[in-house]
Amino acid sequence: MRLSLVISSLNAGGAERVMTTLANAWVARGWQVDLLTTHDAGRAPHYPLAPAVGLRSLDPRLPSPFRQVATVRNLRAAIRDARPDAVISFLNYTNIMTLAACRGLACPVIISERLDPRVIDIGPAWSFLRRVTYPGAKLLVAQTGTAAELYGPLTGGRVRVIPNPVHAPAQRAADPVSPVGADRRTILCVGRLQKQKGFDIALRAMALLGPACADWRLVILGEGPERPNLERLHADLGLGDRARLAGQVADPWPWLRQAGIFLMSSRSEGFPNALTEAMAAGLPVISTDCPSGPADIITPGVDGLLVPTEDPAALAEALARLIDSGDLRTRLAAAAPGVLERYSLESVLAAWDRVLEECNGKSGEPRIHGGNCP
Repeated sequence: MRLSLVISSLNAGGAERVMTTLANAWVARGWQVDLLTTHDAGRAPHYPLAPAVGLRSLDPRLPSPFRQVATVRNLRAAIRDARPDAVISFLNYTNIMTLAACRGLACPVIISERLDPRVIDIGPAWSFLRRVTYPGAKLLVAQTGTAAELYGPLTGGRVRVIPNPVHAPAQRAADPVSPVGADRRTILCVGRLQKQKGFDIALRAMALLGPACADWRLVILGEGPERPNLERLHADLGLGDRARLAGQVADPWPWLRQAGIFLMSSRSEGFPNALTEAMAAGLPVISTDCPSGPADIITPGVDGLLVPTEDPAALAEALARLIDSGDLRTRLAAAAPGVLERYSLESVLAAWDRVLEECNGKSGEPRIHGGNCP
């Protein structure tokens, strides 16, 4: 089996981690995998990539719109040379360019959307191109049932749902002590500092907590363009050492293991890796019920709590409830690692196997053979 995987870059995003994980798993089977990126020429991948994966940047390093035209040309040449059994593309702009590049080629193209189209606006020109190109996809893979319903009309209903795999905590004799500390009185947030993640909501909720919660603090891991705004808000709210923007870390596991509560305050999500990894680490979690993802992952009151989006008061109330009840924290934390079974790498790979078999007209057969790109 030979696959060509296409993504914009391999930085620290959730989609990049998923594609790296899939590529590593497939080459471990003995498959040939070409991982093609359209940006970040010469930049090393953020996540570990198996040596057998053929990583290649097709970044033309040109200004727009020449960049997009050159990228489509480079993609077409690379895919024709590889003669893959299937092409898999992640993320909206990349999907559009990949479908354009593969027009007229015989190999099936599977595209994957990772964002909610009700929240993420790609602009009128790209929206038009999406409507024109997406019908050419063999299948579209969405992460949730809600997303599948939203994207279904673009492909005539040819949509399959495959969630992200959850990474199990690394097995270590002991974790180094993180700056979170060992008292577990830390509320941890993880994500890129951008408006979508709603860290301003988390800061406002923290400011609303009463004196009974004064010995708890909020730590936000991540970096991004919203840092100056969040720093100003932190100062305006007078949070002092009760909240901290700790920046990006290479390994979040020591922080997760030593925190007391995980909080996700997002305005929108696709399928939040940070949330599932916190649950895998055995943390009690609170998440906004944003579109889409959290409601597919959390059973409220069983393995986490859901609160309305854009509501700092509701978030503060849920935090106070968890802080006040050690029993509730213990119960939610005990149930949370169930995500490891529901979203195991093995089950996710099996779902991708079914998609690949379907796209190659081999449904029910264990393997797909041959290269059918001219």
